[in-house]
Amino acid sequence: MVALRNWLCVCLLGLGCHSLPAVGPNPDRRSAQELLEQGQQAMRRGDADEAIRCFLESLQANSKLVQNHLGLAAAYLGKENPAEACTHLATYVDAHPEQWRVRLRYAQLLADLHRRQEAQNELERLVADAQEKEGTAAKHLIDCHSRLVELAEQAEDSYAKYLNRGIGLYLLARKRNDLPDPEGELSAEGLLCKAAAELTLARLECPEEARPCWYLYSIWSQLGQRQPALSQLRQAEASAPFSYLTPAEQRALHLAYQAYQAEWQRH
Repeated sequence: MVALRNWLCVCLLGLGCHSLPAVGPNPDRRSAQELLEQGQQAMRRGDADEAIRCFLESLQANSKLVQNHLGLAAAYLGKENPAEACTHLATYVDAHPEQWRVRLRYAQLLADLHRRQEAQNELERLVADAQEKEGTAAKHLIDCHSRLVELAEQAEDSYAKYLNRGIGLYLLARKRNDLPDPEGELSAEGLLCKAAAELTLARLECPEEARPCWYLYSIWSQLGQRQPALSQLRQAEASAPFSYLTPAEQRALHLAYQAYQAEWQRH
């Protein structure tokens, strides 16, 4: 948790480089922003108790200054109180869901506190949200699935382990395919084949689930295997109403199946 505390401190100080607002008519009454920055200065000195006092006073002056919760999370981790840190980090990520890396750290903290189901729920929400974005957000998907694999292994959940490992390998293959030399030491095709093996195991564990079929369709399509791809597409479509798919996966499946139907009708 030391690494997490240090990382949160970096975030806190990086987000807090604002000029101090003008002091009001009462020079003894410090503003919420000033108290926040004094808390940051205390964190730089390693004085967690003073930082906590400043951040709490800042929140009393302005409860909407949620950056204080990030500071409190770092400070409570410094005092080896991860449960209190987790409470404040939850408030911060709720206010700033676009902070992908902070949300990943929050999920990790939940896992460290043995709150595995909550950690899993946060990671799955993060996956669903990141699938709606491009660029930086999408880059975190592989990390999310890797951590979901770790949680599944701890819970001895074979389906979730195979599923998330397979999706992670599939995403890694897509990333590898975008590089100048996709046929390098670890080829995109090789990664896709490994992904297919993991997802096949997931499908054997839970044949009624649509997600393994959807990703197997995507993999076989990329590998140019038309008949296996269409078979998985049909099974994914049939299972979709009765199993979990993220909104992005639902839309992609719907469009792919519509295209398949249109092509079938033409022939």
